[in-house]
Amino acid sequence: MGTVRLKWPKTLHFAQIKNSPSKFFSQSLSQQARLAMLLALVPIVILALWYAQQTAHQQQKINEIYNKNQLLILSFNALKSDISALEKAHLNNQLLNNAELQKSIESKWQTTKKRIDFLKSSYPIEKLVAKWQQLQLLTPGEQALEVDYGQLQRQLLAIEQPFQNVLEAKLERQAQQLAQLNQYFLFGLFILIPLLVVISLLVIRRVTRQLSALEEVIWQLGEGRFDTPINLHGSEEFVALGKELDWLREELQRSHKQKETFLRHVSHELKTPLASLSEGNSLLQSGSFGAISSPQQRIIKIMDGALTRLATLIDDLLNYSAASHPLAQQQHPFAHIKDELMKHFALQIDESNIELKWHDKSEQTCLPYLPVKLILTQLIGNALQYANSTIEVKYRVVHNDVFIDVKDDGPGIELSEQHKLTQPFYRGKHSENHVGSGLGLAIVSECVKQLKGTIRWQHANQGCHICIQFPSYGAPTNA
Repeated sequence: MGTVRLKWPKTLHFAQIKNSPSKFFSQSLSQQARLAMLLALVPIVILALWYAQQTAHQQQKINEIYNKNQLLILSFNALKSDISALEKAHLNNQLLNNAELQKSIESKWQTTKKRIDFLKSSYPIEKLVAKWQQLQLLTPGEQALEVDYGQLQRQLLAIEQPFQNVLEAKLERQAQQLAQLNQYFLFGLFILIPLLVVISLLVIRRVTRQLSALEEVIWQLGEGRFDTPINLHGSEEFVALGKELDWLREELQRSHKQKETFLRHVSHELKTPLASLSEGNSLLQSGSFGAISSPQQRIIKIMDGALTRLATLIDDLLNYSAASHPLAQQQHPFAHIKDELMKHFALQIDESNIELKWHDKSEQTCLPYLPVKLILTQLIGNALQYANSTIEVKYRVVHNDVFIDVKDDGPGIELSEQHKLTQPFYRGKHSENHVGSGLGLAIVSECVKQLKGTIRWQHANQGCHICIQFPSYGAPTNA
């Protein structure tokens, strides 16, 4: 029978992606993540730059107002000092009547009037301007002799407090604008940071969903469920990967079916010559063709052992092929399966003097006949080869789950070998002196897979303890 090898397709789906136009939700996962983060981070960066620029501008204005206020305060204090000095100088000159002193007073007075005009124009607030105008009314002429300095001093004192209030209010308004700017910035962050988190979570959710879908597909292929088409959704590369995996599924399905067909044909074809060899060997042992010498008997014994091992191997191959096939839906009570197993192993149990103990509850629960029988046949058969005196089989149903435990008091299984024992034809180090093909636990694994269950090794102080669990309503699936 010819075989079909896996051939990689000439046109890969990935090769068609490079030059294809892509929208946002059909681009690669990494590009989606970058674009999403960019969309979320750009507003935050713009907000931060705007805040830094506005903060610098407001701080500059505060510094300018502060410096101007300091200058105005110095000018106001200088005005008070000038008026006080002019008043004293005027009183002294009334006694001295000195022309030079009077000229100096006039010059100082002109400077004082300019200072009053400067202070009046500094902050043109209506209330403050009115007070400065009242102060200017007390300086009607150009001559310093016409000024009533006492009244001028009193009016200046009346202006001092409102003038201080105006300066402080100007600085306080600018500080309030800076505080408001901080509030705007915090409000912007309050809006944009959750937006960034939401976008990040959406991207993570999208990536996680696609990775979960990929993981599920890998489990599907690993469990041998080749009949379910693979159709991945999401990024363009991810969809292309789904097409490649679906091609791989079809090829694996074809190869799997070919392997099963080959095993069945070879196993059945070997049965006929094996039966002839067994019959011929039996005739030789019977002495029908004359006496047999000791060397001939030794050769016949070797042939008999080889034929026994070959028959076991063929039976295991047939069972392995059956375990890999879609199993029949026929259901039988556990008690019926137990009775058949007891009949099957009756002779072997008697010859080995090993006690087989059953701890079974819910015997009338119906189970898939063929997979459960194959599982127990292989586990009990292995246990009979390795056990010293006792084998325990425990069966129970808990919350719609079936639990089957097979425990013996033999040498047990090395921890380093446990993950290899379900591989076809693998035999542990304790199996060197025992007959077997290395397919027993592989058959168990295939049957458990069909039952949608799990197989595990329980820690035991002595011997081997294998636990099988599967749903009681789980019908066998197509492999």
